[in-house]
Amino acid sequence: MLGRDYFAPLAAEARRLDPPRPVAYVNALMGKPDQCVVTDLFDVVLLSRYYGWYFGPDDLATAETELEAELRQWAAHDKPIVITEYGSDAYPGLRSVVPSPWTEEYQTELLDVYHRVFDRVDAVAGEQVWNFADFATAPGVFRVDGNKKGVFTRERRPKSAAFSLRARWRKADVDSTD
Repeated sequence: MLGRDYFAPLAAEARRLDPPRPVAYVNALMGKPDQCVVTDLFDVVLLSRYYGWYFGPDDLATAETELEAELRQWAAHDKPIVITEYGSDAYPGLRSVVPSPWTEEYQTELLDVYHRVFDRVDAVAGEQVWNFADFATAPGVFRVDGNKKGVFTRERRPKSAAFSLRARWRKADVDSTD
């Protein structure tokens, strides 16, 4: 239980220093709700998830099913869930009639999958797509000229996903005023 031994004093100290502020940590990638030994130490469940990209690329139906199943397990902890990272890379201008990895259509459809799940799981209290704009990284087999998970290019030109997010957020603004 090294994880718990490490995080317990940190969570306690954060509460001592700033009692009204919620305390959280990010559960990155694939830490499962039935295996996490520190969830009870924190006020909010923060998750970074990449179903349909790093896990099961090009299978959005399975991504939707697995994401929802996992979020429902986390919801059983009776804590709000904030998704701190989700998304996929899209090479700017790479288009396809059928959404496939690295296309702008795939990035948009993957975000739509996640949004449908978030809207069905009441415990999801917030979402933060990764990332605002593409950025430079070291070259590698998972990176084509940098990280391309941005909904804008490095030059701040919108990809298709930016328009999808704008529509979602505008709908949320309208819904919140009803």
